[in-house]
Amino acid sequence: MITDKPASGYYGPEAYNSEHLPQQKRPAPGANPALPWFNRKADRKLPWGHTEDVAPQSYRTDYSPAMLRRFEREPNNFANIDFHQRIDHERYRHATAALRTRILLFFNAFGNPVVIAFMMFPLALGFAGHIHIRPKSEPFGATLLAFLPILATFLGPLIACNLIPTALFKLFPRQLIKPDKGPLWELNRRTGLVTVFHYDKKGVWGKTGQPEEETAPFYQFDAYTSNELIHGGGVVHTLYLAHRYRNILIPIGTLIGKTNPEECYALWDMFQNFMDTSRPLPDIPLWEEHRANDPVTTEHDRRTNRPPRYWRDMDNDTWKEKNEEMGLQVLRLNTPGRLDIMRNSWVSSPRPRRQRPVASRQATE
Repeated sequence: MITDKPASGYYGPEAYNSEHLPQQKRPAPGANPALPWFNRKADRKLPWGHTEDVAPQSYRTDYSPAMLRRFEREPNNFANIDFHQRIDHERYRHATAALRTRILLFFNAFGNPVVIAFMMFPLALGFAGHIHIRPKSEPFGATLLAFLPILATFLGPLIACNLIPTALFKLFPRQLIKPDKGPLWELNRRTGLVTVFHYDKKGVWGKTGQPEEETAPFYQFDAYTSNELIHGGGVVHTLYLAHRYRNILIPIGTLIGKTNPEECYALWDMFQNFMDTSRPLPDIPLWEEHRANDPVTTEHDRRTNRPPRYWRDMDNDTWKEKNEEMGLQVLRLNTPGRLDIMRNSWVSSPRPRRQRPVASRQATE
């Protein structure tokens, strides 16, 4: 593990340092009793520490070097819109788009070229079988025309799901590309705090327009995977952060969707590494432009002579090789088998000293 000493005065008193954990109250057995629904859904509690330098697949593909170079070349037409999301050297603040935007993106996903290609395979097999059994006297053109309605029935809606939202986004971008009311949660490396934002119309937000913030140190949360049966008998997983002593539950796995357990393990490692001030920021393209702003990361990069544009100047072939290497590393993760470093910080709550009744004390005096 990398063990850079945190810069004095830069990080807050609650900042997470995997090498110096504060003493904490030993939790009750099992998940937080204040979360009965989650207790039934939770599959496995993941241990703290002994992380690897990994990231889930979506964080590798969505922020590839080619994509970062594209962001640098092309100006952002919506730079003046506050989408509430912040990803830098200090914080990972998660927010979603407005409901209208999410609905259009949902339908647009069904028209993804990958989905269309997936549907084309059984249709091609059906067409080949139809050609095989058709009468020899029937021209090929007539066979193709007879099959076109079937093709349109299956592919037409998928193509419409792609074309209609895309056209609407281009025609009415200002009306349809909108942020939601505010951020949902935040992990702050510098302060070490996790913040959940609440939007209660009858509470603070309804009266002032400002969300109510609930905060707790990162080291007081535990990661859990949940399982869910899907059609066909398969099982998908997602990741949650649950506060050890309070009723705070963060569905952090929505960042990568319902997936295999190894992707959840990679997400848990990535955020532990991001919050851990005993080590530099995760060395993936997403955080590269912010590395010079974090003192621990700056010192690490100076000592190791890391190029400032290591990822952004990487050619596509090298990136493909690096991405595949990390993909194999993620598949080999055995997170549940690790030792949990957080257990070393647990202490039993001292029992209150019993006081003798006043009458008994007076009788002995």
